[in-house]
Amino acid sequence: KWCVMAKKVKPLVDTEIKKAKASDKPYTLTDGYGLFLIISPTGSKSWRFNYYRPLTKKRAKIALGVYPAITLSKARELREQYRQLLALKIDPQEHIKQNELLQLQRQQNTFFAIATQWKQKKVSEIKEATLKSRWRTIEKYVFPYLGDNPIADITPQQLHDIAMPLFERGVSHTGTLVNEIMDFAVNKGVIEFNKCVNVSKAFNVNRTTHHPTIRPEQLPEFMSALRNSHIDLMVKYLIEFSLLTMTRPSEAANALWDEIDFEKSLWNIPAERMKMKKAFTVPLSPQVLKILNKLKNISGRSRFIFQSQRYPERSLHSSSANAAIKRVGYKDQLTSHGLRSIASTYLSETFTEMNLEILEACLSHQSKNQVRNAYNRSTYLEQRKLLMNAWGNFVEECMKKSI
Repeated sequence: KWCVMAKKVKPLVDTEIKKAKASDKPYTLTDGYGLFLIISPTGSKSWRFNYYRPLTKKRAKIALGVYPAITLSKARELREQYRQLLALKIDPQEHIKQNELLQLQRQQNTFFAIATQWKQKKVSEIKEATLKSRWRTIEKYVFPYLGDNPIADITPQQLHDIAMPLFERGVSHTGTLVNEIMDFAVNKGVIEFNKCVNVSKAFNVNRTTHHPTIRPEQLPEFMSALRNSHIDLMVKYLIEFSLLTMTRPSEAANALWDEIDFEKSLWNIPAERMKMKKAFTVPLSPQVLKILNKLKNISGRSRFIFQSQRYPERSLHSSSANAAIKRVGYKDQLTSHGLRSIASTYLSETFTEMNLEILEACLSHQSKNQVRNAYNRSTYLEQRKLLMNAWGNFVEECMKKSI
């Protein structure tokens, strides 16, 4: 028995408690199962819960509050909570202390406090001017609204309400910075997960504003325009290669033959050529390998897959694809960077139950969470192969329709 129960007692009623008068010495009214009401000589009435500690079996007491602020029903509710803990061999006092400690830590781990720690870490990672600019943005747009909030309490709705008006005014990095700080909090163990990680998806309109694109069902028409144009053959291949690999214009245009692993059907792009300065591996679909085999006869003796005809010692310029897209009649409708969005739209709409992180990995979008990045590189490669092949098959069908 965990609670003090010397004998069966009659439960208290409110009338009895209200009528209880002060005496020369403190006395108690018992409700049973360890719940007592102490009436002091001053007339105050205080609730107590007595019990035996689960491990030591020593008696202990918890103050529940003063009547009538703590009503009889509330005191009984607290008693039952503690009895449930005791049934699980959990000491209620230790449980209360632990919760108070967690609450204190939560209150101390404000967004401002964690952001300050994040800033200290960034000093050795990015340029001083860059950090200064980012910190100024946080100070101006985020701290007035979230600075004093425990970081664990920040909700996606709060971040959306702050970032959306700024986004519409052209301040586009606020949400990204907040997410980076929250991912930092996850890595430090301050919060279990970042609840705001998907807020940026509400701002996808910005991506299409800067990089016009077309719907996947419009791709056959574009492929037909490209095929029937007088665009240089090497540039046509570059556009198809960019489309199929879902890579950025500069990554595709500067591709090297020694980066291609034909045996494993992989394209290993070194860190120095990636936007995020981290090496990236692209699974190559059969459609990409077909293009590469054709190009072997054209630029196979060059370092560059997409060798410039005018300057053989160089690759095509990263703007070549963009200029060609304009020339075939897609000015303000599609850009070379917008080719990635066609793939993203098709895959997200076709594979609706797909883990979005796999698609983000296909697009070489880097998470701020280093553990997640490592997971993307190792585990997602096989899953990405399936998506890249599915995308390759779709593009091939669009090419057939364009003939």
